[in-house]
Amino acid sequence: MYSDELIVKEVSGQIRKETKENMDVYRMSLGDSFEKACRKYAEKGTELYKAWYYNDFREYIPSAYIGKYLDFESYPLPYK
Repeated sequence: MYSDELIVKEVSGQIRKETKENMDVYRMSLGDSFEKACRKYAEKGTELYKAWYYNDFREYIPSAYIGKYLDFESYPLPYK
C-alpha cells in the first residue's frame, strides 16, 4: 500500500500520483510503480531521469532495497 513516506527525495506530484495509482489499483511493487512513473514524467537531464536510466532509485525509495546496498561508499550511484 502506498504512503508518501516511501519516496524520501523530492519528486513531482505527477510521479507520486502515478506511483500511488500503480500500487493501489494495479498492485504493482514500489520499485516497479516508481520506475513506470519516472519513465513517464521525469524530465530529461535531471538527476531523477539519470536514476531512471540506470534503474537505481536508492536515493528516492530506499525501503525498496536491501540495507547493505544503501551504503553509497561501497556501492556508489552510477550517475553521480
